[in-house]
Amino acid sequence: MIDELHGSLKQYEQKWQRLLADRKDKDFFFGLKPTAVAWKVVDIDDFNRRFMELRDHCDQIHYGWVNDRWLVTIHLKDIVLPWKIEIVKLFQRRPGSTDATGLDHVDFLVPTGDDAKATVTDEAIQWTEEMNGAHCKWISVWFEGTEAKLRSDTVLQVCADEMLEYQERILQQV
Repeated sequence: MIDELHGSLKQYEQKWQRLLADRKDKDFFFGLKPTAVAWKVVDIDDFNRRFMELRDHCDQIHYGWVNDRWLVTIHLKDIVLPWKIEIVKLFQRRPGSTDATGLDHVDFLVPTGDDAKATVTDEAIQWTEEMNGAHCKWISVWFEGTEAKLRSDTVLQVCADEMLEYQERILQQV
């Protein structure tokens, strides 16, 4: 799994560099910092197998049941992937989906104060504004058969916010 992540990230980075070469607002795009890589799997068996390959390299793990599928966010304790990425998001395809598996996207942190929506609107690129629940919002940039998720936070913040929401629910019942 680690070798697959390394190889796929190197290929992704080449696509990303080609995208950046054609941008008008180079300062914005070069200022984006990669924070996480997402890997999509076919089913729960593949999910479990790949998680077990990564588990011993982790010091923090957050599982979530979202849109009828498992997602796990992993912080790597002893491996740094290309672009200094230490977070892996592993997730199943949605039920009934035939999406490609493997490297699905990379999360990029948008520097504070930058307006990602205004910038991508001004660029000649395909993009969508998306969200997954109350805590997870991003802008997807689509290019060369892949995706970049431009975020104002990291997925770790999403995990923390989700857990705090559950804490509040529990405390209201106590």
